[in-house]
Amino acid sequence: MPILIAVGVLAAAPPAVAAPSAPPGTAAAPAAGSHKPWNPEPELPGPVAVPRKGTKPAPFTTKTKPISPKALRGSEKATGNGLRAGTGAAVRGRSAAAEPGEPWYCTEYVTPRTSLNADSDNYSATVQYVAELGCNFYLDYAYGVAGIVDRSAGYDGTLLYVGSPFSFSQYYYGATYGGIQIPGDFYDGGRQVEVIFELYLLAPIGTAWGACGPLPGLRYLLCDGLGTDLLHIVLGTGAFTSGLSEPVIRYTALGDSYSSGTGAPPYLGSPNPANCRRGNGTYSVQIQGDRFRGLSIDRTNLKACHGARINELTAPQSLEEFPQVEYVKQYTRLVTLTIGGNDLGFASKLRQCALSDCGGAPLVTPTELQTTQARLVSLYQNITSRMRSDAVLVVLSYPAFLPIPGVDPLPTSGSCFGTNATLDTAELTRIAEGTAQARDMIAAAVRATGDARVVFVDAFDAFQGHRVCSGDPWSNGFVLSDPEESFHPNARGYRAIADRLRQALGITL
Repeated sequence: MPILIAVGVLAAAPPAVAAPSAPPGTAAAPAAGSHKPWNPEPELPGPVAVPRKGTKPAPFTTKTKPISPKALRGSEKATGNGLRAGTGAAVRGRSAAAEPGEPWYCTEYVTPRTSLNADSDNYSATVQYVAELGCNFYLDYAYGVAGIVDRSAGYDGTLLYVGSPFSFSQYYYGATYGGIQIPGDFYDGGRQVEVIFELYLLAPIGTAWGACGPLPGLRYLLCDGLGTDLLHIVLGTGAFTSGLSEPVIRYTALGDSYSSGTGAPPYLGSPNPANCRRGNGTYSVQIQGDRFRGLSIDRTNLKACHGARINELTAPQSLEEFPQVEYVKQYTRLVTLTIGGNDLGFASKLRQCALSDCGGAPLVTPTELQTTQARLVSLYQNITSRMRSDAVLVVLSYPAFLPIPGVDPLPTSGSCFGTNATLDTAELTRIAEGTAQARDMIAAAVRATGDARVVFVDAFDAFQGHRVCSGDPWSNGFVLSDPEESFHPNARGYRAIADRLRQALGITL
């Protein structure tokens, strides 16, 4: 995917005097496949050697600020850069038919243009310009170069691009042109930009510059040299929009049924695979539009799928989709994940508890936990290698959805359909122990990455007071009409997990 390119000439209608004299410049681009934040570092032209005047400061190095047009006292405020010809000055007019006493002046023009690209993998704005100088007399020397400066809040003054300069002697016209593609998902600035045009203009011997007069569509940022024969000016177009919307948190939700939305129908239709049971009730959809790190969370890219195991995040679970990790892009800023429960066999072990007896031994063994932890560490590292360098991978543990003996009131005969008839106190204890062991193992895997961008969020007690068999359960018990929904969060449960995420990450509504 192209990250940064220098773009070609912008079509314009310059004065009928000469063709532009310089090709577009080039700007620095990240290496292909780089996941680092976009950070243009355009190469600056060197100092300017002006005939008769020596070396002058390099463009884009002089401090500037907006100023009003200026004129020497007694000078007529001409449009553009007015010249005062002294007695005996040899000013050569561009036109052979120049009238005696005709005012001599130069005029600058900057023509910007923007365009927006917004496909699934390339959200960018292209900013182009043509910057021209035209005089009605021959300058002894002229030098000009233009560039693009970021004027977005927090980025004001950042130089994004510098084109190739032009220079000439004993002539009256010069132009430079160029542009840049600003990747809106990699760079939070670039929403407001300004084209800057910097020039050194040397007038004929015996003349002096008398005015930096108004120029249509431009503002002066510097006017230095009035009363002398060397004028140093910096002009700007003023800030204008590149077309990019305000930056957002691009968000991808990965994992298994506890992230897909199983338990809170209705489920999304095509192009989502039916077996993935993705639904708008899930927690990731609940937080879209909220604010994280000062930016709005974009529409959720929900790729979690019912039944997913660790290996099915890196290999296709369905012929209809790529592996889940492939949906984590270089521009992704937030990833959430629940995974590992199916690798530990929780679904089959819960069925065993319901159909027979699982109260005599732990649900998971140390070997199962150790093997799963190592695989999780590798998965987390795979995901972080794909996302933005400043992104966050949030790993959630599973909530304890059944009553915990000693913590919650236990169901009595007839008070909780299915649960009290099939799960006794010993089995409920084993299920709670297994859920806690999975929580601790997932937390250990997060720590083992040594990566501060991988954040653990403990959801174990998110349903406390609202577990199955309570007066207001946030999780399904046995669902005879659709057994796959059993022991999964309902809509209120997913809202509770969303609230846990908000609290842990500082997400605001």
